[in-house]
Amino acid sequence: MNTMKWLLKREYWEHKGGFLWAPIVVAAFIGLLSIGSMVFGAVAGNNKGAFHANGSEFVSLQHALSSVSAADKQEFATGLASGYPAIAVPVMITLGFVVFFYCLGNLFDERKDRSILFWKSLPVSDRDTVASKAVTALVVAPIIALAVSLALALLVVLTLMVLAAFNGFNLFGAVFGQSGFYLTFIQTLAFLPVYALWALPTVGYLMFVSSWAKSKPFLWAVGVPVIGGVILSWVNMLADSPFDLEKYWLLVARGLGSVFPGSWISAFTDNSDVQVDAGNAVYMLLSASYELLASANLWLGAAIGIAFLFGAMKMRRYRDEG
Repeated sequence: MNTMKWLLKREYWEHKGGFLWAPIVVAAFIGLLSIGSMVFGAVAGNNKGAFHANGSEFVSLQHALSSVSAADKQEFATGLASGYPAIAVPVMITLGFVVFFYCLGNLFDERKDRSILFWKSLPVSDRDTVASKAVTALVVAPIIALAVSLALALLVVLTLMVLAAFNGFNLFGAVFGQSGFYLTFIQTLAFLPVYALWALPTVGYLMFVSSWAKSKPFLWAVGVPVIGGVILSWVNMLADSPFDLEKYWLLVARGLGSVFPGSWISAFTDNSDVQVDAGNAVYMLLSASYELLASANLWLGAAIGIAFLFGAMKMRRYRDEG
């Protein structure tokens, strides 16, 4: 256990830029854009109604809030209390790219710079090394990104409520008085196990290619299936073949895109029983997500991912470092 802890710390230290600073930079940009827009609207609240800038018409925050009824206020507060994590969706998309390229390079890079010679001289097994990299991608990176996302969402929501209060529109009681505000925080964290299981095939596949490829792992991992699919589609069209390649492209999307949070939503979008509204968005998505635990799609993908990780472990053990 102590060995695994230090292996995880090693992965974090070596890839801190992607795991920590990339989400922070994206969150800072979104925060500045969102808060700047709200402050601009609040400052413009000195106007009684609409004002013009660069030929465009804007409505002041004070004027907009003055026309909100008590029922609309409660509905807005309910949507805000339950849906505030949506503000940080771009941060979670960034997580997908970070995990994708981390998995694609984590075993290849140590062979490329020959640092593998040093790491293999330590009493650490290939199993533990590969497992630590997989856990970093599936658990550590998502936890960091989720923490940054929730911090951003809370900051933007608090800023909105403060500015609204200065304009005579008090949302603190309406938002903080709802249990949904606190449950949403917990429910958002509960997506982590689903993400880890769903992303397992992509993580395993990319790490296997990373351990196997002698050069250009991106072309092997992405180029081969994509270009192969394009060629098959082209031949299929020229030959007027009745074969449908839709399942092939779904397999490619599943194999390459599962590291993006929320990519599993497509697995239940055809389910008419899933009804999402502003008041229960996170709960309904979480409930539908956990229904995937009863699907072969998730467990078959997880089994394939574990098989790929086992292959990456064997490949790291025997692959020549040259």
